[in-house]
Amino acid sequence: MVHLLPTSMTSTLTDTLRNLRWPLVAVLAVAALPLVAQPLAGSSNLEQLLAAADSARVSYNWSVALDNYQQAYDIEEDEDLLPLIAQMNYELRDVAAGIRGYTRAFRKTEALDSTNNIHRFYFGRLLKMDRQYDEAVTYLQNFLQFNRDSVLGILARAEIEGARLYRDAPTETGEVELELIDRSVNTVWSEYSPVLSPDGNSLYFATVKATSPVELVDANDSEKFIRIFRSEKSEEGDWERPEPLEAEVNRPGVHTANPNVSADGRRLYYNRLLMNSNKVAQAKIYYSDVDDDGWKSGNPVSGINSDDYLALQPATGELFGNEVLFFVSDMPGGFGGYDIYYATYEGDGRYGSPVNLGETINTVGDETTPFYFDGTLYFSTNGLPTMGGTDLFYSTWNGSNWSAPTNMGPGFNSSVDDQSLSIYNEGLVGFMTSNRPGEGRSVKSQTCCDDIYAFEVPRLYANLVVGLFNTDRQPLNNGTIELQPIRNGRPVGSGSQKTRDDGNRFDFGLDLETEYSIVASHPGYFPDTVELSTLGLQESKSFEQVFFLRVDPSTIPVYDTIQIEESIALENILYDLDKSDIRPDAEGDLQVLADLMKEYPDLVIELSSHTDFRGQDRYNESLSKRRADSARRWLITKGGIEAARIKFAGYGETQPLVVSERLSQRTGGVFTAGDTLSEPYINALPTNEQKELAHQLNRRTEFKVLEGPTEIIIRRDIIERVIDGANRNGNPKPAAGPSLPDSISPMSSLHGKPAAEVAGLPVLVFEQRNIDLGAVRKGEQKSFTYSFINRGSVPAKVMLIQACDCTTVTHDDSKVYQPGERGTIAVTFDSTEKEEAETLGIDIFLEQSHPNGRPVTEMIEYRFDITE
Repeated sequence: MVHLLPTSMTSTLTDTLRNLRWPLVAVLAVAALPLVAQPLAGSSNLEQLLAAADSARVSYNWSVALDNYQQAYDIEEDEDLLPLIAQMNYELRDVAAGIRGYTRAFRKTEALDSTNNIHRFYFGRLLKMDRQYDEAVTYLQNFLQFNRDSVLGILARAEIEGARLYRDAPTETGEVELELIDRSVNTVWSEYSPVLSPDGNSLYFATVKATSPVELVDANDSEKFIRIFRSEKSEEGDWERPEPLEAEVNRPGVHTANPNVSADGRRLYYNRLLMNSNKVAQAKIYYSDVDDDGWKSGNPVSGINSDDYLALQPATGELFGNEVLFFVSDMPGGFGGYDIYYATYEGDGRYGSPVNLGETINTVGDETTPFYFDGTLYFSTNGLPTMGGTDLFYSTWNGSNWSAPTNMGPGFNSSVDDQSLSIYNEGLVGFMTSNRPGEGRSVKSQTCCDDIYAFEVPRLYANLVVGLFNTDRQPLNNGTIELQPIRNGRPVGSGSQKTRDDGNRFDFGLDLETEYSIVASHPGYFPDTVELSTLGLQESKSFEQVFFLRVDPSTIPVYDTIQIEESIALENILYDLDKSDIRPDAEGDLQVLADLMKEYPDLVIELSSHTDFRGQDRYNESLSKRRADSARRWLITKGGIEAARIKFAGYGETQPLVVSERLSQRTGGVFTAGDTLSEPYINALPTNEQKELAHQLNRRTEFKVLEGPTEIIIRRDIIERVIDGANRNGNPKPAAGPSLPDSISPMSSLHGKPAAEVAGLPVLVFEQRNIDLGAVRKGEQKSFTYSFINRGSVPAKVMLIQACDCTTVTHDDSKVYQPGERGTIAVTFDSTEKEEAETLGIDIFLEQSHPNGRPVTEMIEYRFDITE
């Protein structure tokens, strides 16, 4: 397939951007024309092969370039040629071959140098077109680290956003079913710009009907040129074998493309293209009127065409009550790439001055294949977040402004290139082109060439897309959405419920004439509910509902810092009356203590037990020692802690508890901070319930740091037991021991994974994943660090850390963190380019991978406010 560009490539990034217009075949409505590499005199000569390859690449003869680069590589195996070979497959839209080539190129040449940074961009796009969204984001983010071109930066960020938006989107929705039309129309070449006659009986499109590889050299051979064809619908509803339009339209020796039929069927608009080698030298819009004998000779449209720019893809429409012609152009003054313009019809084939549709529609990328229907403009673009390559979008006209473009979603769009949408019959019937893999035949690869698809939209449907986020607008995986039909506010019938741990998008089909309640929930967050209705729906509608769930503060882990010689009560270690045996419900706290001692391998503790004052002093002292020794023996035999690191003591009733501020709060103010729960104090309490609670608190097991670090950090909620009626009666609710997956942050790719999967992977637990820098003066630099510990059972090694250009990250990537070992990541933020408050993320990729082959990833972030 040949991609034809209007200007030659130079070494500047701006000219490189022209090379990024994909698929320009669609832009110019040029079919896939594989070129035959001409044999070279002494073709074994490496220099001749490389010269021919470079020449072909500069003139956009991708197929010739690929063939010569491959021959040159076969001779010398020069690794510098690998990315060029991969790029040629990228240009030829051979996605599979391009991915294989770039995978090999990056493996052979590591990450390439910054001068070849553009290949990371190409590779990222290819991976995205293959729905390898996570891998695509990795290469695109790497590209941004070296990129210095603002336009390419915008395009790369749009690609990343598209990958994140559509990573979990279904490949089809069921609302629209695309059908590859008859093979009499679709060939091994590309077909473009399908439009229907007003009576619905004629399908016009552009293609090349070649029986052999095309060389674009014989002006007398019509098979060497793009022409407009017409296919008639048979009585059975099939499309018959197409025939080219007469010479009045398909002028010999000229490429003719991009047909568009006026609403009354009386006029045909199209392009005539002049080629210089394989580049478009001139593109002008023509029109032909019709009479009883068919289409008349073509005339150039007045007021739009110019020798200084290309005018492409005409489409009739209406604005401000006037007939207009939409078209695509690279004329000066646009927003970048190809933009969509319109010109008002003034009669007799004359149009007013072109008007750019503005930045609501046009981007720094390419906006192409416009089609107007009933107040809505349909077009393709690669300048907005897309599912893969170019996507179909639409924008509505309210009489004075265009709405923000909306992606037409799965079904219409795929992971590759989708464009040239046209619709008819009240918007229910239409056509489009796509190079998606399928039943079509292609001259090179499954994705090299565009075919025509037909579709029919159901007359009325409703569906629902739900997105689940937290209040910081971060996606929430592992959430649940419940859709329940209701009547008069009460549930009726059976609802549907969806839970997923690999995404935050939920898709539902809706019944017509039905009211619904939608409930969103997620562990650790308050649920939320909304209602929607399809009652009286007059047109098909896709409902969108986004939930921003608030964190339930009671579920947020709180960490306490423990100083040396400070006593900490293990509140879930309880004993039956007059017994010293470790109860099953006490093992949770002991396991926590064992894990803590493994986390701090030089930690030496005193384990002590206390009783209430009831009973004989000597008995209480003996009982408390036996209890402390039981806990010590558990830590040694079951916890795996060395005996020398655990001292134990039994204090009986001699050390009544001193109430802390935290304990005072937890008991609802029954006891005041600083109170000592001594015998006189307890006897003076007004109720038996309060007295029993005080006794319970005195019956405790504590640990104290004797040697090792001056302070340690421990999660408060896993050693505090709930102080409720059950506990006060001496029958505490069993406390389950903590499981590692429960402690994994939602900002880790391990979050929500089964314990069996997590067990064989490193688990980085950060002391703080979200840092607030507060107010930062513009131009100021701020440095800070993130601390973490490997809580997994296997070593951890950081493979890659990615951040934006304003973030400098310092870390020893050669370091291997053993289980229990700590590490830090140093960050410096440069606010020079920042204008407003923002939250920035840092992605950490580990060398270890999930069973699906994707690396374990952790995310940290920081926010700031900008002041002058």
